[in-house]
Amino acid sequence: MTEHKHGGDLTLGGQRVHERLTQEEPELIARVLTRIQAEVADYRRLPVEELAGDIAGITRQAVRAFARSLREDRELNAAELRQVGASAVRRAEEGFPLEAVLTAYHVGAREIFAVGSASSGSADVADLLDVADRVLAFVGTVTGAVTRGYLEELRTKVGQEHTARRTLLSVLVDGGPVDVVARSAGITLPARYVVLSVELGPHADEASPGVDAEIAVRRKLRRFLAAFEHACGDGVLASLDGCGGLVLLPAAGRPADWDAVLDAAGRAAGVTVLAAADTAAPPEVRAVAAQTGEVLDVLRWFGRPPGLYRLDDVLVEYQLTRPGAARDRLAAALDPLAAHPELVETLDAYLALDTNRRRTAAQLHVHPNTVDYRLRRIRDLTGMDPLHPSGLPRIIAASAARRAAH
Repeated sequence: MTEHKHGGDLTLGGQRVHERLTQEEPELIARVLTRIQAEVADYRRLPVEELAGDIAGITRQAVRAFARSLREDRELNAAELRQVGASAVRRAEEGFPLEAVLTAYHVGAREIFAVGSASSGSADVADLLDVADRVLAFVGTVTGAVTRGYLEELRTKVGQEHTARRTLLSVLVDGGPVDVVARSAGITLPARYVVLSVELGPHADEASPGVDAEIAVRRKLRRFLAAFEHACGDGVLASLDGCGGLVLLPAAGRPADWDAVLDAAGRAAGVTVLAAADTAAPPEVRAVAAQTGEVLDVLRWFGRPPGLYRLDDVLVEYQLTRPGAARDRLAAALDPLAAHPELVETLDAYLALDTNRRRTAAQLHVHPNTVDYRLRRIRDLTGMDPLHPSGLPRIIAASAARRAAH
């Protein structure tokens, strides 16, 4: 195996490479900047003064760092890597794309090699290969430093934004100086929010053997929220676990078909979604969130199918389940059934299936005559006849009260 020469002795076209790079530094930097603008579209959007200032300065640092590394026969040192990382942090602060930054360094490395090897001949093959290897190593080292600096800044920024949004959500839901918190976080509040209390069904992956259930839940929630962010922008606030929670969507200038937005979010997450919704100005979110949570409870108690519901959709059921002496007495009317779970099951199915006895029998896998017998037993035990129009409203109300009380 051929040993590499000392970097300071690498010579192409009769001149040491590090000396050529130093001698032609101004022209080399100009070539790099011109080529970056030509090949990386994002750099054409930068102000002229930034290209001539900060970007030119970064390019100069990179060229000098590579030349020094050749002269001293070493990799980039910690100070040089810090400079590279610091420049990446500035790009992240500006929201400049990481892929554009990395591409620019690759463009610069190609120009460094082109200038360094411009006068090489057939006698320089060994040194040329060595220089090429060192340029590739330089690119790899710089790419790592750029990526680390950029992503660390991004994580910090995202973490700060996440904390600010969670604080704002907490203040909206618990009550507090909403405007003060929003201003301090640099967040512009919408005129109104769509307040969603949601119940999420399980994703199939959560129960799949060999699949990490926690990862499956996080992926479900990420996809669910991403669909809302796609429809509503970055002003979405949420507090969710694997089973559901609360979502606030900025309503101003946003799609009116919230049913379709919710359906898209459910499909993106691969789960069923049961949700209660209403709108609220920021100071009203606390009260409205509490109410949509109560409406979601009613939807669960009455076995409503997945979808988006408003209070108007369950007004009677909602009112029947409000705490109070009347609810307690209604619920107690079904106490005689406590010792007969098959009667409770039959009554729940009968009411859920719009008092259709045949469908009830099919769901319970019993004969229709068995359903008739059980409904008569319910009448005898409670004094309320589920088979008669006069008894049906009272038994529906009692069933609703029992669900709410338990």
